[in-house]
Amino acid sequence: MSPMIQAQPIRLEALTPDAYRQLEHAASLKGLLKPFKGKGELEHLAQVAREIEAQLCHLMGAVVQQTGQPPYSLLDNRLVLQNTSAGSTFLRWRTRDFARMGVAVWERQMSNKTLPQIVREGLHRFECERIALNLQMSVVHSLYRQATTCAIKMASAERLLRQLTTAVEVSG
Repeated sequence: MSPMIQAQPIRLEALTPDAYRQLEHAASLKGLLKPFKGKGELEHLAQVAREIEAQLCHLMGAVVQQTGQPPYSLLDNRLVLQNTSAGSTFLRWRTRDFARMGVAVWERQMSNKTLPQIVREGLHRFECERIALNLQMSVVHSLYRQATTCAIKMASAERLLRQLTTAVEVSG
């Protein structure tokens, strides 16, 4: 950390319940815990999960934007969005030169004895938000994958039923 960082009160904008308000309505479990009558309902569930992923990505971007402001932008680490090969996005800590990644980067910065306590508390809040948002993204992305896979399986089952029904009618 640069010695020029002063321990001044920093206005942090935590992710508030208002930031999650839209997600609460979209993510109701009553749409998940019901009998699915066909692939269309599962495809709809997958679409809702994708929309929630996009909203979570927006919240993640807001956290990244806050960490890009002073005094955090003067530190040796960065919070970045990382797109995975599975198609989801997660928040990751990285060194400024991108040589190292992971929670160890954050722990190292937190251990810096010259770090003002108020900055340390801000980094702690960012880490807690990172953990929670990554959990939420992981769960929603898993729901998306499962709903998509189940829709394909249900379509296959429906196709087989139609084939066998047609075969029985023709032979009957």
